[in-house]
Amino acid sequence: MLDVKDLNVFYGELHILKDVSFIVREGEIVSVIGANGAGKSTLLNSIGGIIPSASGYIKFMTHEIQKAPAHRIVSMGLSQIAGERLLFSRMTVRENLLLGAWVLRDKERAREILNQVIEMFPILRERRNQRASTLSGGEQQMLAIARGLMANPRMLMLDEPSFGLAPKIVDEVFKVTKEINQKGVSIILVEQDVSRSLTVAQRGYVLENGRIVLEGNGEELLNNEHVKKAYIGI
Repeated sequence: MLDVKDLNVFYGELHILKDVSFIVREGEIVSVIGANGAGKSTLLNSIGGIIPSASGYIKFMTHEIQKAPAHRIVSMGLSQIAGERLLFSRMTVRENLLLGAWVLRDKERAREILNQVIEMFPILRERRNQRASTLSGGEQQMLAIARGLMANPRMLMLDEPSFGLAPKIVDEVFKVTKEINQKGVSIILVEQDVSRSLTVAQRGYVLENGRIVLEGNGEELLNNEHVKKAYIGI
């Protein structure tokens, strides 16, 4: 479903991503792990059309998207949930959700998806008329994920979805992530909780200093000595 090949990305003179190659198959959760500054968010932003690449290609389904603008990539079925959440704080929960469906020209379909999303996130039904700024951190994260789903994506990119959340809310975030995947949405997961990330993922990649240095299924990486020492603290 997604094929990234020899991707190079720069910030000015800084070479952030160096010949990065990886794939995501249909229906998979793929985890990308690495230390702060390894290039994980840059990778998602480059795939999502926010940061241009210097070379290499990114193929999503049948389309090469490395030169496509972000709004076009979303309309193709690839949604990104930024770590900063980027909600419209003065708008209500419902208004934020409806803005997530802007790529859908069929308004009846948008209403159907809204009902489906609300069913998945009951707390948002209760809060639908509240401003986004009044929500707790966990509720805001749920809203950010739900808004991404309003575009009816085939693939979802999640950047640090558990950051700053209480353990109970983190449980809910991972539960929702699995439910979304079970509904047929492929997921790229960048997550600080490496153990949890690799447990939920079918496969994973380790990104260090802008390069992919390890790959394997989730269990293999969880049992890898380098991963245990560097990222799990064992």
